[in-house]
Amino acid sequence: MGRPGNEQSRDAQALCLALATPGPALAQALLGEYFTFIDYADMVNSRGTRLTTFCAMVQQDRANMHTFNRAHELEDWDPWFKTAEARSRISSDCRIGEGAEYIPPYALGGEEIYIRVRVFGHGNAPQFVVVEEGAG
Repeated sequence: MGRPGNEQSRDAQALCLALATPGPALAQALLGEYFTFIDYADMVNSRGTRLTTFCAMVQQDRANMHTFNRAHELEDWDPWFKTAEARSRISSDCRIGEGAEYIPPYALGGEEIYIRVRVFGHGNAPQFVVVEEGAG
């Protein structure tokens, strides 16, 4: 049997470790949403090369809005994707909402489409987006 002082010390160390160790990730909050129109300008990158993923098109849409000042009249401005770093979050974690599974192949086939993008994260930092149908 150990000395009583050692047992209290181990308990204190365990408590400190538990408090210092990150627990489960904080729940992502809905930061907001915007509506946008994925058109041909969003289907190619800045060098004119055709994009091969739908989420890259959504990211390019925001680059066209914030970097190149090319916005369609149906597009909303957003406060989250002003920087290339923030926009990279779109293609790294872009989710398709339930019932909207038809949207990516539609856009990848060259069809323009109006979408709603819901932005989730912490504070004002986006972590992922959920794409849904914009009309209806």
